[in-house]
Amino acid sequence: MAELDNVSKKVLDDARKEKDKILEEARGKARAIIEDAEKKAKDIHRSGKLEAWEKQKEVLNIELSRAKSGINQKMLMYKIGLVEDTIDRARQKLADPGRKDYEKFLKKTLGELDVDGGFYQIGSEEVNIDDKMIESIKSLKKVEGKPDFKKGIRIIKGKAEYNITPESFIDANIDDIRMDTALYLFGKEKQ
Repeated sequence: MAELDNVSKKVLDDARKEKDKILEEARGKARAIIEDAEKKAKDIHRSGKLEAWEKQKEVLNIELSRAKSGINQKMLMYKIGLVEDTIDRARQKLADPGRKDYEKFLKKTLGELDVDGGFYQIGSEEVNIDDKMIESIKSLKKVEGKPDFKKGIRIIKGKAEYNITPESFIDANIDDIRMDTALYLFGKEKQ
């Protein structure tokens, strides 16, 4: 029986050794699987963080561009308002330039026009121009009747008709005046 006990003990020891060996292999495989899973999880996490960072950067750049665009638009509107205000103030000053300045303006303007021998009519509310002034500048004849305009002078020669006021001069050149005013106020800005 002792032999039987030894054989049983040997079988049990071999079974325990086999069990321990199988368990150790299983633990090793489990460790390898867990390490591989942890590595994959870290890679996925790192990749996700990188994607999230790239997306955040993209959204931040879009928001930054929107903010810059909004600021630039407000600045542009402010500058346009400033240019328009400057032009309006100049227009108000030119609306009633005084007799001497108006005479200089008319001499220059009428000097550029070939209207000798034509006719003229002075606006119904004009206070800076009179018949003497016109006759001293050009040889024009006065049109009889009540004028249908308030300010400035109307010159008629043949089929051509000119309405001359400082305001009409400004209106005719308004785009150039805006550009010159903006350049004067803001200079050439870097883009």
